Amino acid sequence: MHGQDALVFLLSLGLILGVARLLGEAARAFGLPLVVGELLTGLLLGATGLQRVLPGVHAWLFPTGAPAEMLSGYTTVAVVLLLVVAGLEVDLGIVRRRGKSALVVAALGIVMPLAGGLVLGYLVPDSVVGAPDHRGLFAIFMGVALSISALPVVAKTLLDLGLFKTDVGLLVMTVAMLDDLIGWVAFSVLLGPMQGGGIELGVLVRTIVLATGFALLCLIPGRRVIDRVLAAIEQNGELAPGRVLSLVAVVAMLGAAVTQAIGVHAVLGGFVVGVAFGDSPRLRERTRQTIHQFVTNVFAPVFFASVALHVDFVANFDPVLCLVVFLVATAAKLIGCAGGARFTGLPWRESLAVGFGLNARGAMEILLALLAREAKVINDSVFVALVTMAIATSLLAGPSMKRLLYPSAGRGGIRPDDAAGLVREGAFIPLLSSSTSAHAIEELGRALRPSIGDLVEPALISVLERELVAPTGLGDDVAIPHAAVEGLTKPVVALGLSPTGIDFNAPDGRPARIVFLLLLPPRAYEEEVRVLAALSRSVFDEAAREALLGATSLEEAVRCLDEHGRRIAGQAPGVRIPSLADI
Repeated sequence: MHGQDALVFLLSLGLILGVARLLGEAARAFGLPLVVGELLTGLLLGATGLQRVLPGVHAWLFPTGAPAEMLSGYTTVAVVLLLVVAGLEVDLGIVRRRGKSALVVAALGIVMPLAGGLVLGYLVPDSVVGAPDHRGLFAIFMGVALSISALPVVAKTLLDLGLFKTDVGLLVMTVAMLDDLIGWVAFSVLLGPMQGGGIELGVLVRTIVLATGFALLCLIPGRRVIDRVLAAIEQNGELAPGRVLSLVAVVAMLGAAVTQAIGVHAVLGGFVVGVAFGDSPRLRERTRQTIHQFVTNVFAPVFFASVALHVDFVANFDPVLCLVVFLVATAAKLIGCAGGARFTGLPWRESLAVGFGLNARGAMEILLALLAREAKVINDSVFVALVTMAIATSLLAGPSMKRLLYPSAGRGGIRPDDAAGLVREGAFIPLLSSSTSAHAIEELGRALRPSIGDLVEPALISVLERELVAPTGLGDDVAIPHAAVEGLTKPVVALGLSPTGIDFNAPDGRPARIVFLLLLPPRAYEEEVRVLAALSRSVFDEAAREALLGATSLEEAVRCLDEHGRRIAGQAPGVRIPSLADI
């Protein structure tokens, strides 16, 4: 490597990362996903922008040869780590526990887009097919591409709307996990044969067997080893996140190398390693967030900027193709997922919300499209159409779910005294004696016996089972364990305070000093969203939490909740009302 090559590489890398971070934050300020700003960086610095205006500068900053190979190596590492982050979002415990409803929605959510993509792949003209002689491979890819959801985008949308811990939110996350597991495995296995222009049955079977063996090795004995190592590392709380980050990076690179060697794309190795780590109960939420922040702030911006760096989006933008791809992708996902959710018993409003949530394609779709373009499965016009569809579906998901699940938000939404009223009718423990989350839930549940009688025992079982699936520590000293209970006709709340704090596995690593136990009627999805939002808003800022922690009687606690609820409700119309994601 010559000194000039290193200089050009470092300058181009620094420029891409710096501009991508700036434009990403600008996009976030306007309520758009970070990836929009990162893609815009590629448009400005690449073939669409800088090459047209200052071709000499573009040629010096992004030459062929060694600098391009070094930048490609950086983005290869970024791709693997992005799939690790996606894998960390997959909780196999949730997948196992959601049962028939998630399987039905996931199956239809894959089959319908797969069918739509196959039909689209055979109907488009030869001019947009990467290799017209292999239209079947192109059609298969389009089917897989339309089937996948973007786990990180889905998770972020649910968090922003305060839906992540709700029944609807858990269903959406479970289905997204299943769709991505199947979609990425299918794409990774098929990409090798696609690069060769055909599929040989013997080679394909061998590849599938080896890939399956690798996945099982990682997820069964491998995860046990990971559990032991994480248990040893997590004993040192301050240094644990950095050490786990190093461990994840090392294992991910080794896993990616293994899958690349057996003929499957390296992304599958990163994804499986991410699932193995994410499924470990020893991985703390704070450590998970550290890994996520590292990848999304250092590697992801460069990768997504490079996506648009070498493609002229102006010359390859086909409005008809973009519209058709968007409509087929959205219609197929909505029909499959919303229809599946309705079949399992959800009302139409919640079913459509599930469909729109899973319709978000986001960064994962862009990544998949780039890999297919590099393999010459698709041309630049289809690539631009898929990127456009990925951004449009991601932008549509949040507002659509909000409209469907918060239909009366414009008419005042939740009354400011809901949280106070629920605690007044429920129970209050000013000093919890418990030191663990399970014991705290049991202690609060017993305090509700005068209100719900013999329903306490099944309620506690439901809450404890749900806590294993999705820990309810929200951060900033607050936890809201909750569950639906057969036989209840209205929500019931018990509030407990713990000066020393109780570990509910919160994202910020802090123990919960304020614990709301919430019990709900079954299938009261909209009510669940509203009550969770009311409770979280009642302790939104630090002053409210400190005031509540000083309460020694039920009336004092109710007064604190009521006063803060009224203050938040009385904010000016332009002030954003907080959701669970803000706590």
